[in-house]
Formats: sequence, C-alpha cells, structure tokens
Amino acid sequence: MFSVIFDMDGTLTDTQSVCIRAWDYAGELQGFKNAGESIPHVLGMNKDGWEAYLAAHYEGIDLLAFDKAMREYIINSGTPELKKGAKEILEFLKQNGVRMAVASGSAKYEIDWKLGETGILHYFKAFAGGDDVELCKPAPDVFLLAAERLGADPKDCFVFEDSSLGIKAGHTAGMKCIGVADVVPFTDEAKSLMFKELNSLEEAIPILKEYL
Repeated sequence: MFSVIFDMDGTLTDTQSVCIRAWDYAGELQGFKNAGESIPHVLGMNKDGWEAYLAAHYEGIDLLAFDKAMREYIINSGTPELKKGAKEILEFLKQNGVRMAVASGSAKYEIDWKLGETGILHYFKAFAGGDDVELCKPAPDVFLLAAERLGADPKDCFVFEDSSLGIKAGHTAGMKCIGVADVVPFTDEAKSLMFKELNSLEEAIPILKEYL
C-alpha cells in the first residue's frame, strides 16, 4: 500500500495569498515596499531559509520585527480556508486505509494551528515541520523525516506540492511528486520531475484509485 505526504501552505490550505499580503504589510512597517514579491523565491523554505533570503535582499531589515508583524497579520486574517478538493481527497484516502503525513516548511506549531483550525488535523498520522530539519526544501530532509515518522518507504510515497522547491525535494527523496500549482507557476525543471501535474486536488482521486 502506498502512503501520501502533503505539503501544507498552498497545497492543503489556501494561505499563500494571505502570506503575500502579510509580507507586504510587515515590510512596509520597515519602509520596504512589496516584500510579498519575494514569496516565489522562498516557497517551501523553512524560517531559516526565508530569513536568510530577506537578510540578503533587504539591507538593514529587522527580522524579529518582520516575523512578529507577519505572523500577527496572518492570525488576524482569520481561519485559513482549505484548497478545493482537499477534504474530499483526505476522506477518500482515510476510507481506503492510506496513511498520510504532512511535510511543511512551516514550524510544527503553525501546522497544528492551521490544520486544527481547518478541521483536518485528525487525518494525519505523522508530521514534519521546517523546525524539525536542518536543511529546508529543495533538500529532501523534511519529506524523508515525514516518511520515517509514518513508517513508510520513500519509494512508496506520493507527494503533493504547490512549489517548485517542494517538487525538487520530493523527487530527490525518491517519491512520486504530484504538482498542484497555487499562486506561483511551476518552473520547467519542476515540471520535468513530476509524476503528474494537476489543476486542483479534485483531480487526484482517479489517479490514486489506480494504485489501491
């Protein structure tokens, strides 16, 4: 039996557009315009990764203040919404006894909050966050850790991702990657590494049915 590992932001939860607005807001507080335009360059990274990017591209930025303002904006934006088809595919996999995990660049407390608020936390048997690994996507570490915690062989895992860095990470981990783009299109390299590319999670069930 195969297992499935999901990225969270932009794949399960419709949070990337909120993140862009949050970055714009946090940047403007320090005099930096359109910081949200940096999001495509850091999709899939953990906190260390995107903070390093900000420090390199916004001279003098106060990372602690940026992080605080950005997170407050996201929390004040209310309960995250699920991506189209997310609940349906999770229920389908549960009914068929497929084990599921989440592997995200977000920290574990963010995973707990977002998946708890959207009512889907209980579907998953294992979690790996950006604060659990030293190297973020495109390194495969977070996916390999999720598979380990799930008790699954990486070659038997499907990965669902919305970012090019995530696709590269899953592929390097030896997993079958299914891309579902969100606010940022996939690179040609990422497309070449995919098992399938979908328009939404609604298209995933017929594909996975073939492997049950």
